[in-house]
Amino acid sequence: MNSCRVGFRGSRRGRPLIWLLTFLLFCTTIGSPRAHGAEPEVSKKAADGSERREDYLVLPRGELFEPLVADVQWPRISGEYQWRLGTDQFDRVAAVSFGESFAFVRSPQTDWGEWEFGFQAMVDAIFDMGSSSFDLSNEDYFIGFAGSVLTQGVTTQIRIYHISSHVGDEYLIENGLTRKSVSFEVIDLLASYEPRGWLRLYGGGGIMVKPHPSYDPIVTQFGVEMTSPTSFASGLLRPIFATDLQLRQENDWIPEVSVLAGLRLASPEDDVRRIEFIIRYYHGRSPEGQFFDETIDSLGLGVRLGL
Repeated sequence: MNSCRVGFRGSRRGRPLIWLLTFLLFCTTIGSPRAHGAEPEVSKKAADGSERREDYLVLPRGELFEPLVADVQWPRISGEYQWRLGTDQFDRVAAVSFGESFAFVRSPQTDWGEWEFGFQAMVDAIFDMGSSSFDLSNEDYFIGFAGSVLTQGVTTQIRIYHISSHVGDEYLIENGLTRKSVSFEVIDLLASYEPRGWLRLYGGGGIMVKPHPSYDPIVTQFGVEMTSPTSFASGLLRPIFATDLQLRQENDWIPEVSVLAGLRLASPEDDVRRIEFIIRYYHGRSPEGQFFDETIDSLGLGVRLGL
C-alpha cells in the first residue's frame, strides 16, 4: 500500500524536507533503547505463563507490525541496481531509499494484547545509470503516521501517509519536459498473521485521498513471507523469500507483482538490526511517482539495512 505524499514544486524546495526527515531519523536512532542496549521491563505472569510487561515504552525496540519484505515502497534504507526490461528509457537505474519506521510509544501488555503508535518517513530517488552523468530522474517523499494493535496473534496496522513526487532537474533539462505535480494521501489498513514461526501472511486495502492528478482511489494488497528455519554461519545468515501483490482500481485490478529472495544477516539474539542482500523481480506500475502511468518489468540486486 502506498503512502501519503507532500507536494513541493521542484527538487530544491523539497530539500528542507530531506534535512527534517534525516534529523528525525537520526534522533530516533540514537535515542531509542536499541542504541543503549535497554530491554523492556517484565513483571507478572500472563495467563499463558509467559512474562508480561506492565509499563509503557517510549521509543521501543522494533515495531509491532514488521516491515513488509517485498513491498517496493515500504520505508527503509536500501540501495538497488535495476535492469528495466523491454524499454529504451531507464534501462539501467540505481534506486536509493533513506527511510525508517519507528514507534513513539507502546502500551503495556494486557490479556487482550497491546498497541503502538509510530511514524514513517522516507526519501526515495532513482538515477539513470545509462546517462553520461547518472542523472537524478525522480525523487519521492513519504511521510506518515501508523497505529498498530497485536491481539490473538494477529497484528493490525492503520496508516495515514502522504507521498509527493518530483522529477529531477537534469531529466527535465535533457528531455525538454514540463514539471508536473504528483501528490496524494493514503489511508490504509493491513493485517498480518504468522501461522508458523517461518511463515507470514498479510493483506488489506486502502484509499487515496485527493490524488493529484486524479486517480481511481482504491488499492488492495496481499503477500506472503518465508524466513528459512535453517540458518548458516552460527545462526547469522538466514534465507528469506517474499511475494507482494498490489491491485489498483486505477489499473483495472491487474496485479503488480514483487518477488524477492535474499539472505538476511542478523544476530540470533536480536534480529531487529539486520542487513539483507536481495534479488528482486518486479512487474507493474512504476513505483516512481512521476512515471506512475508507465508499466515496467525490472530485475534488481540490492542491499538493505534494518535499524
